[in-house]
Amino acid sequence: MAWWGDKTLADVRRSTCEAYVAYRMTQPIKSFTKSAPRMVTAQGARRELEDLSAAIGYWDGEHRLTRLPKVSLPEKPESPRDALTRHQVARLLKAALGWRLKTDGTWVRLPGSAAANRRHLRRFILIAVYTGTRPGVIPKLLWHESPAQAWVDLDDGVIYRRGKDEKDHKTKRRPMVRMPPRLLAHMRRWKAEDEKTKRLQDDGEHAATKRRAKPAQRAATVLHHGGRPLAGRIRKGFANIVHDAGLDGEITPHWMRHTCATWLMERGVKVWDAAAYTGMSTATLEKHYGHHRPDHQAKAREALGGAR
Repeated sequence: MAWWGDKTLADVRRSTCEAYVAYRMTQPIKSFTKSAPRMVTAQGARRELEDLSAAIGYWDGEHRLTRLPKVSLPEKPESPRDALTRHQVARLLKAALGWRLKTDGTWVRLPGSAAANRRHLRRFILIAVYTGTRPGVIPKLLWHESPAQAWVDLDDGVIYRRGKDEKDHKTKRRPMVRMPPRLLAHMRRWKAEDEKTKRLQDDGEHAATKRRAKPAQRAATVLHHGGRPLAGRIRKGFANIVHDAGLDGEITPHWMRHTCATWLMERGVKVWDAAAYTGMSTATLEKHYGHHRPDHQAKAREALGGAR
């Protein structure tokens, strides 16, 4: 509003959009509280301009404009769509178990409660790699059926990526996914662990009631901190295990989704099946991951003298 508040739709031009991006890149991110704040990036300003464009289009749908201005956006960088190898995922899991890779190639166990504090990260990695579920959905997974939130059905071996009454997104689909046997085994073990902890908490709560102590927290979500649902994203904790695993700092939680899609393509899974499994469109899967398929460009190779 500080930039656009005194302007009209006639002022929405390429030059003003470019000036807005330059203006925003001189400002710190409000949610960043450290002494050396991070500044708004061109891509951050792009997302804000996309909101402006959507607002203009929404208004035009109700009150037809005589001239629909075009919001000029900064060029969007090509997503790397990188995937991890199985060895790299194994290193991430070991770091999530409370270990750190030293420069000499040996592993050292971290002191204190590092392993317990990273338990939710182990669960996240396995769910994300085995199902390709978006990182924003996994922390919401409940152990019980829900009309408004993603949940797990261990009897049928299914993850419902949205609540029974939730509507699906047009672009970010959240179809149900049937868990592979290895993940289902992990899930059942985790549920048993949480139920055991709950029983101990119930016993402790009974004792606490007698002495009027604060009741213990109970785990309702698959990912949790000592029974407490995660308060926000897992980026910070994930960045820590990436560092301790000796991997590239650019690796983010979303890479787990890329990894799942890439592995499916490398195994020759049909595009339609892989798209339905991960919740991607077939066009997205073909565009960004199709080159990983064993039969990629097979017709072209055959036309030039053989399949090799």
